[in-house]
Amino acid sequence: MITLTAIADTPANSIEPFDLELYRHAISEGRQVLAESGSKAAASRRIFELIHTEPREIILKAFIEGAEVTPKGAPTYFYNISRKSKRKAKTSGSD
Repeated sequence: MITLTAIADTPANSIEPFDLELYRHAISEGRQVLAESGSKAAASRRIFELIHTEPREIILKAFIEGAEVTPKGAPTYFYNISRKSKRKAKTSGSD
């Protein structure tokens, strides 16, 4: 059985953002979008747009903090948003 303290002590939770100021800005932007639109998906997209170069764990953490996504929902948002982003980049790159 895994306890919450065991999860909190994992190395993945000790990863720091490459750019802490940009990370904080992304969370702030996400909260603003969430307040304006009420959409967690829109807030998550904005956060991803700003910090897409960060490691996956950092983006998930930002979704939780800035878009009020649940810890279990964050990977789903990440998958859907990153997949659409890759598809968009692929189609725009072929022009």
